[in-house]
Amino acid sequence: MANPVWDLLTKRRRNFGAAPALTYLGAARTELSSTSLENAVAKLAGALREEWSLEPGDQIAAHLPWHWQRSVWSLAAWSQGVSLAVEGAPATAALTVCGPAEVAKVIEEGCDAPVVVSLHPFGLPIADLPAGCIDAASIIRLQPDSFYAEPVSDTEQALQINGQEYCIRELLAQARERIAQLGLGPSDRLMISMPPSDDLDGWLLPPFVPLLEVGSVVVIDGNIDRSSVIAQEGVTISLAEP
Repeated sequence: MANPVWDLLTKRRRNFGAAPALTYLGAARTELSSTSLENAVAKLAGALREEWSLEPGDQIAAHLPWHWQRSVWSLAAWSQGVSLAVEGAPATAALTVCGPAEVAKVIEEGCDAPVVVSLHPFGLPIADLPAGCIDAASIIRLQPDSFYAEPVSDTEQALQINGQEYCIRELLAQARERIAQLGLGPSDRLMISMPPSDDLDGWLLPPFVPLLEVGSVVVIDGNIDRSSVIAQEGVTISLAEP
C-alpha cells in the first residue's frame, strides 16, 4: 500500500524541484517551489504525528483562511490519512486549527487549546495569543525537514465540506476532473482570485494542481489588480475575470 498524496508530492519535487508550485499574493508575496512545498508539508506532517499524536482516521477541525497555509495543512493531513472537517466542530475533532482571525470563534465553540497558524510571510510566531492557544509556528519549526510517510489507504476519509464526505481517492478524482474541465496543461499557471464560489474548488485546486500537473497555482487574497498579476506572474488560465 502506498501513500497517494505524499507520493505525488515527492514526485513533483524530484522532477521539478526548483519550479514554482504555489504563489500566494496577499499582504506580501510568498512563493513555494516544489521543494519548499514538500519541506513545509514534511515539517507539519511530522508535528501532526509526533507532537499532536494524530493517526490515520483522526480528524482536524479546519478553520483556515484563504492562504497558502491551507494547502500545506491539507497535504500534511492527507499524507497522514487524517481528515479535515471544514468549519468542523472542535468537540468531535482530535485537533482544531485556525487562523488568527478565527481564534475567538473556535474558543466560543468550545475549543480550549486551538492551534493557531501564523499568516506572516516568513511564518514568524504570533504575538499576543490568548491563554491556552498553541502557536503552530513554534512547534513546526522544530521538526526535521525530512518525513517518513507510512502507507495510507486511498479510501481513508480526507475531507468533510458542506455536508459531503470525500476519501483520498475521491478527492484525487475530483481534482483531475476539474483540471480537465479547466483545460489545464503541463505549462499552465492557474490564477484563483479569492476563495472560489465553489468551496470544494478552494480546497482542491491550490494543493492538487501542482501535484497532478507540471503547472502551478497563483492564489490571490485582497484587492490586487488582476491584470497586473496575469502579466507579471505568467498566468495562462484564471478562475475569475481580471
